[in-house]
Amino acid sequence: MQILFLTHRIPYPPDKGERIRAYHELRYLAARHEVDLFCLADSQECAENQQFLRGMCRSVHVEVLRKLPRLWHAARNFLSGRPMSFGFFYSRKFDEQLRRALRQCNYDVIFVYCSSMGQSIPQPPPAPVVVDFVDADSQKFRQYAARSSALRRWLYMCEARRVAIAEQSLGHMAARSFAVTEHDARELGGSNAEGFKVEVVSNGVQVPESSEMQHQGAVCELRPFALFVGTMSYLPNSDAAVYFARDILPLVRKFHPELRFVIVGRDPDRRVRELAAIPGVFVTGAVPDAFQYFRNADVSVAPFRISQGFHNKIAESLAVGTPVITTSRAMAGIGLSEREGLFVADTAEEFAHKVSSVLNDPCLRRELREGVPTVRQRLSWDTRLHRLEQLIVQVVAKSVNPSSELVTEH
Repeated sequence: MQILFLTHRIPYPPDKGERIRAYHELRYLAARHEVDLFCLADSQECAENQQFLRGMCRSVHVEVLRKLPRLWHAARNFLSGRPMSFGFFYSRKFDEQLRRALRQCNYDVIFVYCSSMGQSIPQPPPAPVVVDFVDADSQKFRQYAARSSALRRWLYMCEARRVAIAEQSLGHMAARSFAVTEHDARELGGSNAEGFKVEVVSNGVQVPESSEMQHQGAVCELRPFALFVGTMSYLPNSDAAVYFARDILPLVRKFHPELRFVIVGRDPDRRVRELAAIPGVFVTGAVPDAFQYFRNADVSVAPFRISQGFHNKIAESLAVGTPVITTSRAMAGIGLSEREGLFVADTAEEFAHKVSSVLNDPCLRRELREGVPTVRQRLSWDTRLHRLEQLIVQVVAKSVNPSSELVTEH
């Protein structure tokens, strides 16, 4: 197949959620088909990562978006009734380059990663379109609204309604739609007759080989510690870290006063940085290898109150045998249970109890380590992306022979 792969951020390096999924989808498809990549970058420094991607794809086009034009397009969208967030991912030059490529190459399928990139597809599309929504962005904005002051609440709810309209329009136009969890698929597709079908393709996990061999002495010295990993300028992550440090950790320390809390991740915001003033709380910022911390943590915590989609860091912790405590909503799509180390709690008291129970079980970590090979196989990217490829192949076959039926694999 000839595939045009369209994404809102350059998918390399795969070091945060949105880039991880896009990178592995691109890697898997490019190894089996001819793929042209069109993507956006936040800076020239980010754009330089295209050199690695050129070794994977037939061609790569990266457009650097500057801050002021982004703000202008966001404001224009807001005033015109369109999603403000989509304005951050718009470029007339990018769209012109994309249309030129569509005229010059007879693509079998256009792969759209993230709903904001649907705005770049010409209508009617010159090839079948498949869309990976990843998660339901409209629902994420609704969750933001629930935890915001009056003005921000109004803005977030306005954005949620506009993004929901765009999601529905794109979903009805696409030949196939994908999401990362069943929960997101239901929220995107809707439950009435006017909705559209969304297939679930969950994320996988890849543990870097270099991580297996690195010396971890300095990290070991932090033990015993609970760990939170994520980009700390992202509201769901910072909210979860603050919630654990201020509401849950004091409850755990009644029974485990020696427990430390380590927060790992780039760009910690002001609320997260302030947590370092609490005795026994460490805010590291960016680190070379988060897996060193996963391996040495006594427990990983993911107390998300705002949650949409698949949380890679939960799966990565389980892939090295470290137990995770998280909330019901955040466990969606992982596909593992307490037998593999995934525990669920939805109140501060329940969360503290689960953390204490895990810390009090010295055999648990050994049992989880013994089960790591099985967990990694179940969470492997290739296992999960094989289904994605097959669904795309069905779309192309349907476009060539319209009388054929699209059959969903289970």
